Amino acid sequence: APNHRPALAAAGPHVGATAVRTSLGVDGGGVTIGIVDTGIDYFHAAFGGPGTAAAHGADDHAVVEPGTFPSAVVVGGHDFAGAGYDGSGVPTPDDDPVDENGHGTHVAGIAAGRAWAGGAAGVAPGARLVALKVFGTGGSTNLAYDAIEWAVEAKLGRAVAGRAADIDVLNLSLGSAWASTSAGVMAPRYPSP
Repeated sequence: APNHRPALAAAGPHVGATAVRTSLGVDGGGVTIGIVDTGIDYFHAAFGGPGTAAAHGADDHAVVEPGTFPSAVVVGGHDFAGAGYDGSGVPTPDDDPVDENGHGTHVAGIAAGRAWAGGAAGVAPGARLVALKVFGTGGSTNLAYDAIEWAVEAKLGRAVAGRAADIDVLNLSLGSAWASTSAGVMAPRYPSP
């Protein structure tokens, strides 16, 4: 599988999401978005968390502490990488997809962040999120296909750890070197029933 790097140079120009919400009443409610990235900081106020650096800092990023995750906004997820994974070596997956880098939180905020003191709402603030963490604290990854397969298996109703909801949309804000093989065929890693 190819190595990918987080890539988000800018949030992009105005897309008319506010007009859609106000004129049509469409805010993403009923939709679940899977964010394949560096995780989501579900402690952030935009995702219904306490919004303090202390809450995020007190978290053991390899263990889900009771009452922290899942939340009303980030309804599920999985860490496929582990903190020390950098695109080489062996990943150390766990059940806590909290963001240690910030990129996935930024992407999730654009997609479905709630308005909070100091920040505007994302494009679809009524949507729910699933954090599919494929990066460690730095480097690249070749685990994106694992996250995609996890989402598809959940959509097909197969038992998947951390599954809380069917994912309707997958977002991958990833980049790779020019002439990457990322368009290659994905071979299943798990046997089908």
